Amino acid sequence: MTVESRDKIIVIDAGSGLLPLGKELKASPVNILISHLHLDHIIGLGVYGPVWGKDSNVKIFTCSRDERSLKEQIFGAFVPPYWPSSLVAASGAECIAVNSGNSFNIDHFTITPFLAEHPDKTLSFHITDGDKNFVHLLDSEIEKMSKIAYEELMAFCNGADLVVFDSAYAKEDYHKLKGWGHSTVEQGVLFARECKPKRMVFSHFGQDYSDEQIDSWASFFENETYCEFILGSEGMEIVI
Repeated sequence: MTVESRDKIIVIDAGSGLLPLGKELKASPVNILISHLHLDHIIGLGVYGPVWGKDSNVKIFTCSRDERSLKEQIFGAFVPPYWPSSLVAASGAECIAVNSGNSFNIDHFTITPFLAEHPDKTLSFHITDGDKNFVHLLDSEIEKMSKIAYEELMAFCNGADLVVFDSAYAKEDYHKLKGWGHSTVEQGVLFARECKPKRMVFSHFGQDYSDEQIDSWASFFENETYCEFILGSEGMEIVI
């Protein structure tokens, strides 16, 4: 996923889509926010050429999770026997530690990371260019949040121009998967009734659901008028 403004781009997470995106970005400096280090969110780094070599123009931002260097944490999966050779030493990417609740700047963007309700110290992101506000809420189980965390989330999302919301599970399956760190479309609709973002995009759908099943989830918001709800799809572009 990318956020773009005034010819500047921020990449969020580094899954398999990073490779084709890298071909579009070519030699441009690349800034990547990593929400967490589960393999589906970093696997693209292993085949993304610009992270290799001392002349890398890639900066990676995420929080530190243990006593190892941040580079070892990020690239620690790319070592034998799981990868042909170690990318820890091979990577020239600059790895920058960020902390929940502490805002920082990339170009004209201001990013505020905050903890998501998902295993292994996962971050959500509030991003603004000074005019528009975007909130990235993938890999977050909203129903499991503490009252304090929920109120903080409400403050970030209140009136936001766009919220991307985790909706991995169908309503009828959630009870079996509660605690795995994901939410549903219905939960997103209920949340949006309170914070009223201008748009909410549902994404991170579970792989077991067909397109027809996912399309049917529109019934949860077809009569809601306070927010524009969208079922996300690969390659979708939204202008805010």
